[in-house]
Amino acid sequence: MKHHTSRQSFFHSAAVNWGKITPPTFAHLLEYQVDGHAPTRLALCLSPYRSKRRYRIHVVTDFSKNPLLQYMARLAPSSQQTMRYILQDAADRLGFADFNIVDVPWHRLDPGHVIALVAALREDGYAPNSSSLYVNAIRGVMNEAWRQGLIDHEQLLRIREVKPATGSRLPPGRNLRRSLIRELMEVCAADPRPQGVRDAAIIALLYGTGMRKSESVDIDLSQVDFEARSLQVLGKGNRQLIKYAPPWAFEKLQAWLDLRRDDLPEGASDDPFLFNRIRRGNHITRARITKHAIYYIARQRGAQVGVKIMPHDFRRAFITRVIEEHDLSIAQKLAHHANIQTTASYDRRDDNERRRAVDRFDY
Repeated sequence: MKHHTSRQSFFHSAAVNWGKITPPTFAHLLEYQVDGHAPTRLALCLSPYRSKRRYRIHVVTDFSKNPLLQYMARLAPSSQQTMRYILQDAADRLGFADFNIVDVPWHRLDPGHVIALVAALREDGYAPNSSSLYVNAIRGVMNEAWRQGLIDHEQLLRIREVKPATGSRLPPGRNLRRSLIRELMEVCAADPRPQGVRDAAIIALLYGTGMRKSESVDIDLSQVDFEARSLQVLGKGNRQLIKYAPPWAFEKLQAWLDLRRDDLPEGASDDPFLFNRIRRGNHITRARITKHAIYYIARQRGAQVGVKIMPHDFRRAFITRVIEEHDLSIAQKLAHHANIQTTASYDRRDDNERRRAVDRFDY
């Protein structure tokens, strides 16, 4: 490896065509000499740059001294991908388009930078909630910079004083009627492929328990109690939760597990997870399904009944139905929301009531 006379020149030798080589997504520790000094323990990281075959190289002298890495380490894996995207976009907008977010001098940001970012997001039509994500991500990195002594408390307070864009937007998604759930089940039942049985079980769990798509993907068979009709999931905030499902949902799940087991080669043991990927040709693989597959299943089955459906719509429909048939407090407990106002934001009863009120108008 060629020795560079400065750390900055090493960063700007970044865009390298690796051909068919797929670099690792984790950091490699190595000994490297900088500016003629004794070899220093550094980390060489490769990350996607511009296209699937081009990568940006960046060097971090010490993970424990990088505020962004420390902030990311505090997040759940499911949140890390979102925040990485947001911080990379923020860095691009702040003039660091050629930098990997790990190399951006975040501790040098001042309130003016954040105010300009909020204004740019507003001009581009970003919703207030999206603006809040950007501001909170930068605050999180700056909190770590303060903990490491890179900025003083006064600078941190000035950054915290910058507010995201105000306003509100209509809540996303839709409330799925019970008749629509029945239509989805009929569509799955009419599908002779293994996907039909599997997708019916997935929809049954999403709607019957109100769990998130990431929770449904991560469930292991050992976490399912068929007698108690409960499932143990790992929810947001790294919390272990118990979800309960109605009998019909467990019937759909059992039908899928029976089909999967019948498809196993003789003498092979069952898979430890609930849902498998299914390749073209109706081949049930031994690989766990992904969150992206859940998204695709919801969109595909929704299109078959003429409705655009997102996976989270099943959770909205579950919470709305619990509120309708019980009360907000029970819905909060079943949704495992820390704040009851979060549960209230899922309530789509107003949509139904307003529609019924207008339907009564005649001429």
